[in-house]
Amino acid sequence: MNRNLSGLPESCREGIFNHLRHEQHRRDGFFELFVARTLQELGADIECESENPIDRTRVDFAATFPNGVVFVEAVSPVLDKELGAVLDREVPLTQLIKNSVPPGWAADVRELPNVGPDESKRHIKAFLRREMNIPPPTRDDDEVEVRESFEQGGLRVILFPQSRLGLSAGTKIATYNVAYSPNDQAVLRGAVKRKYRQLSNLDSTSLVALNMTSTTASREDLDRALFGTSETQRDQYGNEVGRYFQNDGLFAAGDGEPTISGVLAFPEVGFLRCADPVLWVHPRFEGALPRALNDLETRNAPSAPDANPEVIVRPAKTTEVLRNLGFVEKR
Repeated sequence: MNRNLSGLPESCREGIFNHLRHEQHRRDGFFELFVARTLQELGADIECESENPIDRTRVDFAATFPNGVVFVEAVSPVLDKELGAVLDREVPLTQLIKNSVPPGWAADVRELPNVGPDESKRHIKAFLRREMNIPPPTRDDDEVEVRESFEQGGLRVILFPQSRLGLSAGTKIATYNVAYSPNDQAVLRGAVKRKYRQLSNLDSTSLVALNMTSTTASREDLDRALFGTSETQRDQYGNEVGRYFQNDGLFAAGDGEPTISGVLAFPEVGFLRCADPVLWVHPRFEGALPRALNDLETRNAPSAPDANPEVIVRPAKTTEVLRNLGFVEKR
């Protein structure tokens, strides 16, 4: 951390250091440090908290490359907030199941009711004890389904012999297949949208640096959030008869030169591992990007309505961009 901080211009260190000192801003500060050092590794001289002369707002970074200036606003949305709430709700129920699984059996958890952390679980506990009060299995193909509908939703658990998978006696929950549908696209879209004000009225290329560190968010989620979705048309028999691209992402509306030229997304940011940034280019951006940015993996919306209805992905020409930061896991 100190080595990377010392590599920044003196005017940049204090603001980022102050963020790193406080729990509330530490995640943002760490990502700002990452973005600043990445811009330097890509060959830019950086200035922090550059003032927009039009409305006096401040931009996180002004990065001067050999062929022009790129303004960059960093944002670090909490993508796993909903997942954290789900886990807080489901962990106590999972523990109840674990405590109720009888000897010789293991559980495959398929469905859990939506019981809040402070709600009583006595009725569920009583149900599990009653339904799981069974003798040990006699054959590897034995299975017992434990299923019930509660006011808060359904519960479904499949019990199977531990011997089937060679599990130890202490392994009570073998698999967990409860579906979770995160709302990553809306969170990603909202994070980029919040940066329009800081990047407006700038006579230069502007990017949003986006922290995508998450257990659920993917490149395809950001494709859909910014560009749109590939759709399949089917006839009355369910046969595929065509495909098209639904231009309903954040970058689909408007006309003329865009306020945000693109999104420089970091799929993984951490002390032990980090992934090279990926560049999503706004479909209406007609300027010239610095070569160092063009050499990253880039993603573009389909070029025409009758083109292949898939996001255009150009592989990176330069890799391991972040290795000199020292956060990259040695392999």
